[in-house]
Amino acid sequence: MFRVDVISEPAAALNPDGSLWGAEARKLAQHDVSLVKPALLFAEHVELVSFRIDMQAIVESDALQHFRMPMRLVGSFAGAAIRRDPDELEKLGLTPDDLCTKEEAVDYFNEGVADPGGNLKNFYLRHSEKIAKYRLAVRTVLVERRDGLIADELEIAISRGVLECSGWSSVQPLPDQLAWTDLWEEFIPYTAQCVVERLAESSNVPFIDPAARLSISHTLGSETLVQFNGMARDVRLPVTIAGSFLTHLPGLSELKVDELLDLRDSLDEYLPAFRGELLDLSNEIETENTEDTEKLGREIERRWHRDISPALQEIRQEVIKARYPRHLLSTFSADKATMTSTATSVVLAAGSVFAGAGALIPAAAAAAFPFVKALNESLKSRNDLRKNRLYFLYGVQQHLKRK
Repeated sequence: MFRVDVISEPAAALNPDGSLWGAEARKLAQHDVSLVKPALLFAEHVELVSFRIDMQAIVESDALQHFRMPMRLVGSFAGAAIRRDPDELEKLGLTPDDLCTKEEAVDYFNEGVADPGGNLKNFYLRHSEKIAKYRLAVRTVLVERRDGLIADELEIAISRGVLECSGWSSVQPLPDQLAWTDLWEEFIPYTAQCVVERLAESSNVPFIDPAARLSISHTLGSETLVQFNGMARDVRLPVTIAGSFLTHLPGLSELKVDELLDLRDSLDEYLPAFRGELLDLSNEIETENTEDTEKLGREIERRWHRDISPALQEIRQEVIKARYPRHLLSTFSADKATMTSTATSVVLAAGSVFAGAGALIPAAAAAAFPFVKALNESLKSRNDLRKNRLYFLYGVQQHLKRK
């Protein structure tokens, strides 16, 4: 079975400044949906490993601290009064008048050193109404985050047995455990290390979001080496692209997951050979130097327009002439041997940003990279079997055009 691990860090992908909550929670969930779609289209089974699920644990811990730990609640209120951050207050739906003064908040922390219990009680009694209003505002935000982080659209893939979801952490901590854990110094490094160990031990093909790769590098150090199936790969190096080719197809992002799975089922007889093509070409490209992303992007763009588009157009014309496209490619799914030797050596990534390179490659260009070189060779020889291995891509493209 061709199994893929999709490693996602939506907070890092949407918030380069490092903020966990710089984007709406629903956008974080949608990022995972978009990232999973290409993998679901050609993998037999997908395991989504997303920090979004660890963020759900953080929300549960925040809720515990604000509703069952009075000292944490009052400390949070006093901290907000000291910061008086307009963006924070806007998200909470509060104004500075809903807080105590900055001086009172500073005194609360200073005086609490000598008598924490008595200081907490006195401060709470003086500002009970404001603290209650703050608590209700925090509750509203946490409920919105909790609900927004749920990727409902993925449930259909889970129910059909083609998708599993988990967080980065190998063991999901309980809310009270996480409440006593330093988020940045302990929890996030722990989750990053768990991903490194998973990639080293798993026999699945890793499909890594470049933002996740950078996040691991920043958290554990740029010298960190991740062992992918026994092959050391520096997390700073550009990933080999083999899955993101589908993300350039217009309309894929609008396609619902259930529609996507139905489309895959309708083209299943062409899928094994197409997987073989991906694996062959990705294995070849692994030996190439891909650090010069600007040069690489221009080359990919050129080959897409020179080689890939004409090949798809040829298939389209043959389909029109044949009228029965499935009969056109009777030998398409015969070559399955290519899937056996290279599956464990392919590193996949969704998107068109090479990790650590700081350059954006056009999506259409990055999408084509896994198979352009071999296709160029196949066009010269007019080898029907090799050319026909693109029929799955053609079928997806035609479906999206009809949407």
